[in-house]
Amino acid sequence: MRILIIILALGLQTVQAQNYTVIHVIGKIYDSNSKTYLKSGSKLNEGSKLKFETPNARAAALSSSRGRYVIQKQSNQESSNDLAYTLSAVLSPARGKMSTRAGGINNQMDFVKKFGENSIAIVGGKYETAVSPTSYPSDDSRFFYASYTFNEETINKKLDVTDGNLVFNTSTFYAVDGLAIDPKQTSNTKLFYYDSNKEESTEITALNFTVVSDTEFESISNSLAGLSQEEQKQSMQEIISSLYGSCDPSSIEAALQALN
Repeated sequence: MRILIIILALGLQTVQAQNYTVIHVIGKIYDSNSKTYLKSGSKLNEGSKLKFETPNARAAALSSSRGRYVIQKQSNQESSNDLAYTLSAVLSPARGKMSTRAGGINNQMDFVKKFGENSIAIVGGKYETAVSPTSYPSDDSRFFYASYTFNEETINKKLDVTDGNLVFNTSTFYAVDGLAIDPKQTSNTKLFYYDSNKEESTEITALNFTVVSDTEFESISNSLAGLSQEEQKQSMQEIISSLYGSCDPSSIEAALQALN
């Protein structure tokens, strides 16, 4: 009987053991077991030992029986690049996060709630949000602009309001003297509203954007090619929101349609 219990216990452990397939990686994560860096398609198990060699390195992985997961060091874990963590210590379910505030913006507090509390992922090269024309009229003398630091210089960008929506177009927003720049090389991004009649520039909120390039988006999408259209959309929402920042599902859907 004792031997039977041991056999059953070992069999249960085998059933419960989980294997994971890496879908997407940001930064450099080293698997000490296989002596390779994680990449799309890498296989992991619960005994895998991982080293996070670049700041904010993270990855998405898929378990066939448990769904989608994020591999990322927790804020309370040591930051040394030499430490190896077991997979279970840095693994958590992927959670889709909607944009912080779905409705239109009527005042500065609305801006802070939408932009200042979480990172926002931009997919498809554009992000826009409805803004009250009464609270924030937009014309030649009154307009929004943003500033950020690039190469130790302050870059100012006037923003368009189209059909009542404040628009951030990455092709023009992240460009200097007509040349595209890497969004990751910018910092201290802030949103302002300028009124020339009052000769007044008002700082509204910090902007924390993370741009998902078309290449990154397509790579994640390709790794989920076996799913149904609805499952793929949900998976993309969870993975992008967990790795990059909150994102409106309609943006995910539009970007997926653009691929097809």
